[in-house]
Amino acid sequence: MKKQYRHFEDDFKRNLIARIDSGEITKGQAARENQLSGSVIDRWQRQIHEGSMRAHPNANEKKLIRELDMYKKKVGELTLEIDFLKKLDESLASMRKSSGYIVTGGNKERSGKDAK
Repeated sequence: MKKQYRHFEDDFKRNLIARIDSGEITKGQAARENQLSGSVIDRWQRQIHEGSMRAHPNANEKKLIRELDMYKKKVGELTLEIDFLKKLDESLASMRKSSGYIVTGGNKERSGKDAK
């Protein structure tokens, strides 16, 4: 049989630790009232005091995070494509300018055209 883990809201954790810190209840009382181990309360207390307690995203937030990551990846791909096309355009413009022949005094007479 798979063990069921209990999940507690951050507000519950903060309120419980605030009650312990204020001296309203002891760690042992908090553990008994809420059927928690002392080590869990110690960990919550340490996380809250260090500021390392972080909220876990719910299912909808996880979906939005995945969608955002997908869009970031797409924007990155399109940015690379745009940069490549700009360089290609510059390269082609440079090639168009240099692909003609240079009209010099000797070439002008042979080509029969005026230099631009």
